[in-house]
Amino acid sequence: MRKITLIIIHCSATPEGRNLDFETCRHDHIHHRGFKDIGYHFYITRDGGIHRGRSLERIGAHCKNHNRHSVGICYQGGLSAGGIPADTRTLEQKA
Repeated sequence: MRKITLIIIHCSATPEGRNLDFETCRHDHIHHRGFKDIGYHFYITRDGGIHRGRSLERIGAHCKNHNRHSVGICYQGGLSAGGIPADTRTLEQKA
C-alpha cells in the first residue's frame, strides 16, 4: 500500500440545478482529459451517494505534485446556479 499523507477535497464545479453524475464525470476524465480512469478515488453525488473511483492503491490524477501521497475526493457541485463559487454541499454530502 502506498503511503497516504493527504486527503484532498475537490468540487466538480457543477452549478446548482445541473447534473454531473459519477459516470459522466468518469467519461469526461477518460475521453476529454486523457486519463485512464476518473482521477478521484471517491465521488460524492448530491444525494450523498459515495461512488468509488480509482482504488486507493492507485495514484490519483486530481492535484498536481500531490497525487502520489493523497486520496482525492470530489463532491458534485461547487457553483451557484449563476456560476459563482459557493459551498453547495447538501446535508447528505456533508454527512
